[in-house]
Amino acid sequence: MGEEPEGLLSGLKEGTRRLVLRVPVVSVAMEDGKNEWCFSPEEEDLREMDRLEEILSRWEETVAPTMRVLHPDREGEISELFRILRAKLLLNRPNKYFLGYLRPGESSDLGRNFYLTTFDRTLSHLAGLLRRTTEGSPEGSPPGPFKGI
Repeated sequence: MGEEPEGLLSGLKEGTRRLVLRVPVVSVAMEDGKNEWCFSPEEEDLREMDRLEEILSRWEETVAPTMRVLHPDREGEISELFRILRAKLLLNRPNKYFLGYLRPGESSDLGRNFYLTTFDRTLSHLAGLLRRTTEGSPEGSPPGPFKGI
């Protein structure tokens, strides 16, 4: 548990990127006649998802309490950002591994790239809140390690 928050964050980002690019994607016919693209993780992928969830939990345990104290007006937003990240790194497991709708003939790579873009955007938003937290912290932890996230 002695790992630094920025190390956890970097591991989370890279691990999720590798997972999303590796997991097979299948087209699933829906009742309305449309097809959804869904992740189809294998046993190894499920283990990696659990590992990434553990990293997120450790990072959340490390930074969320301070963020909530210093940003009490944004507690709901902070919780929602962690919820979104968790759903993304679990490949939307609660939604049957949903990736998204793709037009006929489109590559699943478009969906994967969009998925990663939204994951990165959410992670960056949360890291930005953390930067503002550490900048406003009485201890004054430097924001530098979170640049470029």
